[in-house]
Amino acid sequence: MSVSTDELSSDIFRPLEVESLRKGWNNLKEECDYWIPPSDVEGTIPEDLRGTFLRNGPGLNEIYGKKIAHPIDGDGMVVALTFVDGRVHLRAKFVRTSHRNDEQSLQRCAYRGEMGTHPNSVLWDTLALLGNAVRLKFPKLQYRNPSNTNVFYWGGKVLTCYETGVPYCIDPFTLNTLGPDNLNGHLQLGCFAAHFRLDLDNDALVCLSLRPGFAGRSPSLAIYEFNSKWEPLNLQMHHIKGMNYAHDFLLLPDYYLLHMTPFVDIPSFIEVVGVLSGLTAPGCLLKYHSHLPSKWVLIPRHSKARLKEVTFIDTDPFHIFHFGTAEQNEDEITFCAVCLGKNFNMTPSRGIFLGNTDVSPGKTHTFRLNLTKKTSHTLHVDWASAEFPTVHPYRHGKNGCRYSYLMASDRKGQNLPYRDIVKFDIMGSKRQVWYSHGCIGEPVFVPRHGWDASHKGEEDDGYLIVQLYVPGKHITEFVILDATDLTKGPLAKIKLKHHIPYGFHGTFTPEVFIGKPSTYQFESKL
Repeated sequence: MSVSTDELSSDIFRPLEVESLRKGWNNLKEECDYWIPPSDVEGTIPEDLRGTFLRNGPGLNEIYGKKIAHPIDGDGMVVALTFVDGRVHLRAKFVRTSHRNDEQSLQRCAYRGEMGTHPNSVLWDTLALLGNAVRLKFPKLQYRNPSNTNVFYWGGKVLTCYETGVPYCIDPFTLNTLGPDNLNGHLQLGCFAAHFRLDLDNDALVCLSLRPGFAGRSPSLAIYEFNSKWEPLNLQMHHIKGMNYAHDFLLLPDYYLLHMTPFVDIPSFIEVVGVLSGLTAPGCLLKYHSHLPSKWVLIPRHSKARLKEVTFIDTDPFHIFHFGTAEQNEDEITFCAVCLGKNFNMTPSRGIFLGNTDVSPGKTHTFRLNLTKKTSHTLHVDWASAEFPTVHPYRHGKNGCRYSYLMASDRKGQNLPYRDIVKFDIMGSKRQVWYSHGCIGEPVFVPRHGWDASHKGEEDDGYLIVQLYVPGKHITEFVILDATDLTKGPLAKIKLKHHIPYGFHGTFTPEVFIGKPSTYQFESKL
């Protein structure tokens, strides 16, 4: 194993102070739009690093004095970090969803959050529930769509995602919100999952929508493939019993692979009453259910796949938010994922992260499926507490892909906060670690060869960009690392004079969106 320790953290086992870490969620006081002064860049920006790093996450932790119950309820804020000719430009703006606009007009919190934020008291909600019961009227609940989970560019559009709501389209040049986007009329189920896959060899964006089962209604799963003109290449709709959740998936040459989790069940009557009265919230119900199955779901990728053609393979009982690399060799599929154990739930760990991963951490596992025998072999392969694995964005499901980059804590006895990047090699020979001096977000892989990287260069030929919060100083840095060798340490640190709130997911596009559209010429193949 190879390691690199940041020079500001000589004692890597010294814990960070929890209260200072919580401040990383604090509201962004002002939106940003400026060129980074060269003097605020330590090191050298690689000359061939050109394009836009996009990252989404909650830009606030309170709404007009109302503390949000969980970061997932916070309004989305998109960060665009543009690299061009050795210079760096920063822009950060809120996603102006209809719910955010309403609350700005009202100057108060007006909508419930999926994770427990309530504009009213539990007493008020309980009285309203009783009033509806007397009138034999089922209450209508409207949850906020913060559009805060991911952001990506495809076919001239930048979309922000939140998996229970419609995506929003934003102007890539200004980050101004243009409005909700129905995928040119093809969006199904009124929602759009946070994760997607690109298949550049077939000019395809692959994404999905899912609505869980409820009150006798079967779960609904829509899978889409769009070309770069946003024309549909494939649309599948499936109703699979028990398929009540899908945050991420794997794309293979012949299959879409998803996990049927035993952590999401159809709510019981008592749970429904709890949600309606404000005692709990839909997102807080995620927990292990021993009576539910844990299965791999393999859906054929051809356009007329039917339920009878879907393959189900039993696996160990765990929950998966995120997958890493994957490959398919005839009837055998090998992949890795971060797995959460039976004790995991969505209670924020000491106010630092999104679930209780301080006591039930995510661990990296590899899986080998035999489609003929319908068997699954599981192997726990890395000791670090980890989440948010990222991979080469243009090589999903390609044979020979090995590397996942993990947001991790590689320090003994410290499952949180995530301070380190682990380069995990599914072949087991090239584990590398970079130890930072703060609290990091998801590392984003940047292919060195841009859109051509699906077939040009080695798999790890590129850079990692990661957002890093420095507690105590209450500032944010963006760090650039050589993905081929994390032991070199940072190639450059972009040191802001203020903080940017912790984020969720991010992407990189080779496009540059600086200047006016009328004067800038796209370089993309798209």
